[in-house]
Amino acid sequence: MHDERDALMGSEPIGSNGEARSTRIAWMLRIGTLLGLAIVIGRVIQLQVAPSEKLEGFIAARQTSEKLNSVRGDLLDRRGRILATSRVGYRVIVDPVGLDLAMKKDPAAIDRVIVGLSGVIDMPVDQIAGRLIQRMVRNEEIRGSLASGSDASASKVVTGGLATLQGAESPKPTAKLSRYLPMGSVLDQEQTKKIRELKKAGKLPGVTLEHTPVREVAGGSLLGSVIGKIGIVEGESERIGVLGAEKMFDSMLRGIDGSLTYIRDAKGRPLWVQRGAWVDSDKGQDVRLSIDLELQRIVYEQLVRGVEQADAAGGRAIVLNPHTGEILAMTDVLREIPNLQTVEWWDPESELPRARMPEVKDQPRYKVLRDDPNRELEPALAYNRCLQDVYEPGSTFKPFAWTLAKTKGLLPDDEVLDIKEKSRRVEYANRWVTDVYTYDDLDNWDAVIKYSSNIGMYMATSRLEHQELRSMVKSLGFGKPTGIGLAGESSGIVTSEKNWSDFTQTSVGMGYEVAVTPIQMVRAFSVFARHGDMAGTLPQVRLTASGDPTKPGMTGDDIIVQRVFSSEAALRTIKPMGEVAKRMDASMARQYPEEPEPKYSMFGKSGTSQIAMVAPPGMKRPTGTKGYYEKQHHSSFIVAAPANDPQIVVLVVIDDIGPDRVAKNHHYGSWVAGPVVRRVVEEALPYLGVPSDLPTEMAVAVE
Repeated sequence: MHDERDALMGSEPIGSNGEARSTRIAWMLRIGTLLGLAIVIGRVIQLQVAPSEKLEGFIAARQTSEKLNSVRGDLLDRRGRILATSRVGYRVIVDPVGLDLAMKKDPAAIDRVIVGLSGVIDMPVDQIAGRLIQRMVRNEEIRGSLASGSDASASKVVTGGLATLQGAESPKPTAKLSRYLPMGSVLDQEQTKKIRELKKAGKLPGVTLEHTPVREVAGGSLLGSVIGKIGIVEGESERIGVLGAEKMFDSMLRGIDGSLTYIRDAKGRPLWVQRGAWVDSDKGQDVRLSIDLELQRIVYEQLVRGVEQADAAGGRAIVLNPHTGEILAMTDVLREIPNLQTVEWWDPESELPRARMPEVKDQPRYKVLRDDPNRELEPALAYNRCLQDVYEPGSTFKPFAWTLAKTKGLLPDDEVLDIKEKSRRVEYANRWVTDVYTYDDLDNWDAVIKYSSNIGMYMATSRLEHQELRSMVKSLGFGKPTGIGLAGESSGIVTSEKNWSDFTQTSVGMGYEVAVTPIQMVRAFSVFARHGDMAGTLPQVRLTASGDPTKPGMTGDDIIVQRVFSSEAALRTIKPMGEVAKRMDASMARQYPEEPEPKYSMFGKSGTSQIAMVAPPGMKRPTGTKGYYEKQHHSSFIVAAPANDPQIVVLVVIDDIGPDRVAKNHHYGSWVAGPVVRRVVEEALPYLGVPSDLPTEMAVAVE
């Protein structure tokens, strides 16, 4: 007993071997678990990095790649104000399959969806119902085809669906039901709120809201044709610039899309994303335009006012920085004129006799400006008439020919002219050149510009060689686009060298037989407005803001110039054109005595021309016409201001002045376009921070 008791008392405690054994087992389990995890992780890595050929095929079948759309860059004005930017909007998407499932529980579900959507989105009930029912019927056809094993209809794409039906050679058609049906356009905030409320109330089964990019345009009515628009064109799957600056700078604005690739499980749910399968998108560049939004507003409002005062059918205006070539403002307007008549154009292939034009005194007011029906639908769709519609510039063209002749020493300062008559017969034909008025002091070459004498310009151009005058016209950029970059720009019309005649020589000197666009004209006039040695050179016109390229949207492009006249010759022309501006101010003071006195000096030239009668293609003018609407005119005025240090060039063209003005001889450029130019100058220069250079108490009183 004693030995047994000693043995028991001297042995190790009961359970110590068990605890040690448990510890060893726990460690073995831990190690085993870690090894198992390591094997699993290694296997996962191996499956992702170097899967077997068989597994690669399986993964490819379960792999989905999605494009991460980039955000389009902003269009800014020259001061950095937003003209066009992108935001996230919503649009309605209907899932026809989801709606079909809802109808099995409640057959009236489709009616609720149709009625509910029609009360919110911009689509009528019949259009919503038609699209929805058509898609659901098509889904039923696909179900029937798949159930019967028929693949007769499986060779075409389901319109609006997500998959392409397999061809007839496929033993197992894999057509997919259409589950994606967009309805209406992008919703505004109020529409989005209403759709969400209807969905929450269970009234829109199968309807979801999808994020979609929206392009917001500031000042669309002011800048629509300049900014343009984006859209989806044939062959493209994403929105791109299709008009205006949106198209011109599309490659810069679009940015770079990203991508996301992931593996799906058996139910199509995302399972994992592989390393490097996420590539983030890059936002497009911002582009800063040369247009100043506030200047655009000033010019537009004054142009509308001038067109209404002249009872005109339309008007165009441009403001240019002559030193950088930047277009600071560019706009045009059209005005509805009731009861316009259409010319009876003659079709030579018809059996109808050729109509005769009525006598001038009996002619009605004809429609002379082309229709622009898309302008009312959306400003971005309007024609940019400053770039596309040509006109004969009339007397605004005279300073160019005068400067050329002056440069060549053909117009001596001390020469005394004898221009007393109002009409003079030219030497080369039975043609008469006529002035509107005669003046006692129209006896020198400066007075030819001051009084805009047609006879004086005939005398000047007759001293020039034909090639000299034509080469100057071409050097000024007429007859070809300015290269501003906007689509649709016209080249204008310059008579060919072969057809240039004595008649042409005289006409061009007076601003006829040459067709120009406003942008060509404002650029050409810059030869008189540039500083120092740069006077006489043409700037390269541009729609992007010049300046520090480190600022957002600045392009930093080089400014290219081309010399046309010597600087001395160009500066010499300013003096008589200053007198022209003073005469216009005097006329404006008489016409609008309530207008404040001008604070800025300027120099420029007025112009008036009859509107050319251009027959539609394949048609001819009536008998008895001289090729012009003899009672309808383009009137224009172009200036640089301030006169001693020009900062802007302003051109205004008023199209088709009202008959009452014409009857009173108040349709000339100095009467209708000049006041608009003066008002623009008086508002634009203070805004640009240019100090006044005329005493505020100065009264304009020039005969």
